[in-house]
Amino acid sequence: MKNNKLFKLVATAMFTAMIFVLTRFISVPVATGYVHFGDALVYLTASVLGGPWAFFAAAVGEALADVASGWFTYAPATLIVKALIALPFVLVNKKNEKILTPLTALFTIPAGMITVGGYFVADMIIDKAYAVVNIPGNIIQAVGSAVIFIVLAAAFDAAKLKQKLFSDRGEKHYG
Repeated sequence: MKNNKLFKLVATAMFTAMIFVLTRFISVPVATGYVHFGDALVYLTASVLGGPWAFFAAAVGEALADVASGWFTYAPATLIVKALIALPFVLVNKKNEKILTPLTALFTIPAGMITVGGYFVADMIIDKAYAVVNIPGNIIQAVGSAVIFIVLAAAFDAAKLKQKLFSDRGEKHYG
């Protein structure tokens, strides 16, 4: 259906922009970069959009934030890492009407591990001196994003936004 594709495209653009803003402008500088809460919106986006739409929004929104922040060398790694952190949420929440489930709350742990491990590998390629130094900041980012995701997901579920926006369009779920 043409309207469903247009809706997915518009929702993807909106989430890409929101991920960019939460990553670029709602951040705390640390010695080796910045800690942001864009990952929380990646988890949320993957839970409501699903599939390639969420992967695009996650990867592009966060990579653009890296470029806009002057961290150009991390943008290629970010494209990969952020698509990967969306994957567990896309797989588990495809047909669930709720965003926050015990499983999605638990999936913030492997998503955080992907972030820490992915940027460790990136640092080993880009500049080995930062590989270990960046770990604490990435852990703080992962924990903060998990907390923010849980709060946002609970609020979205209380307002039944997933059902209202993403399930009433002729499909059970986009993805």
